[in-house]
Amino acid sequence: MSAKNIEIVNGHKLEKVFLSVEDHIAVMTLHNPPVNAADGVVQEEILLLCDYINHEDDIWVCVMHSDIKTFCVGVDIKRFYQSILDKDVTNTQEVYYDGAQALYELRVPLICAVHGHCLGGGVCYPAGADISIAVKGTLFGAPEAKLSVVGGSAHLARILPPQIQRDMSYCGTFITAEELHDKYGGVTMVVDTLEELMPAAMDKARELCKRGPLVLRYLKACMNEQEDFQIHRKDELEVTYTRYMARHADFKEGVSAFLEKREPQYKGE
Repeated sequence: MSAKNIEIVNGHKLEKVFLSVEDHIAVMTLHNPPVNAADGVVQEEILLLCDYINHEDDIWVCVMHSDIKTFCVGVDIKRFYQSILDKDVTNTQEVYYDGAQALYELRVPLICAVHGHCLGGGVCYPAGADISIAVKGTLFGAPEAKLSVVGGSAHLARILPPQIQRDMSYCGTFITAEELHDKYGGVTMVVDTLEELMPAAMDKARELCKRGPLVLRYLKACMNEQEDFQIHRKDELEVTYTRYMARHADFKEGVSAFLEKREPQYKGE
């Protein structure tokens, strides 16, 4: 069966997130150069494609990957800064979490194939996936605190033990794929090179397809309900506390300092 490329979904022509389907496997490709920042278009298209996949009985498994130098660096900081100026931070966050939750709740198993950098909100995708495969040296991290932003903790909690997660969140430090895999089991598999990444992900997808579509859907739904993840409640709390932070001058200072490539001058105000 030849691959079917999905170009238009619900009247929207895809621009930055693409989908192809072959042999019951959907491949979702992030393509927003230079670093796959999740701007408004990326967020909208992820939601559209999740809805499309959920209504296609011929799709049994989904693989998500990037075809540029890095996987995803999270929310577009320039867009986020504009939302601060527009006093629309809450809405910007909620839209991002809608996409992350849609991937977590996808009707079929989601395999994330990760390389380069996976940072900030970008961690939400593999952390919410059923299976994640990463290239050795891939960096995962939650640098939000360096920008005075409250975020990332809900999803990091799924792949890291509590004190390691807190240390990373407070300090904004990174962790390699192999350390995440070997020490904490936060990544399913690590491959040596980028050339091995998608073949490994597709092999895993084909293995899952052997189980048939129905048991995959029911088993995923069952495990999601069993899991003490409470992702909706956790994301709501992050939005709430970012709203609290947005009342302070330090919030704007943190993001503007990042964009201006300087050290922030916090005043606790």
